[in-house]
Amino acid sequence: MRAAHKKRSSPTRRVRDHAERRRASVHFARGFVLEASDDGAARDAYAAALALHKGHLEASINLGRLLHLSGELEAAEAIYREAEYSSGLLSFNLALLLEDLRRDQAAIRAYREALALEPALHEAHFHLGMMYERLQMPREALKHLLAYRRQSQK
Repeated sequence: MRAAHKKRSSPTRRVRDHAERRRASVHFARGFVLEASDDGAARDAYAAALALHKGHLEASINLGRLLHLSGELEAAEAIYREAEYSSGLLSFNLALLLEDLRRDQAAIRAYREALALEPALHEAHFHLGMMYERLQMPREALKHLLAYRRQSQK
């Protein structure tokens, strides 16, 4: 029986990937600075970072947030869902977006995912509590509002 060989990327490919990630980080840093003065330029910088490194989580989060804030909800959702990786913050932002789209069950799932990824994200408990209250689910609402209160007082 022959041993399975792992497919390795070539040294040239690794160098190119590293260079693209560095350039993506430069675009991200530029976007972060530009947010204070020019949302459009910041969005372009984040999009450039993602074009070079699709897995740039922070660029996905920030671009999605800027699109959401400007009312481009479908575009923001696409950015969040195309993210190569997840995080509590990305799931939380997606949940806020889904709540704005009135997709309550999807928002609840996203808030729960945010808490699973980052249990200390007490704002997710608050929003879940408010959603459950609106959906007339008082036990669930109370559970999350109490969790929010406990965590926010730490």
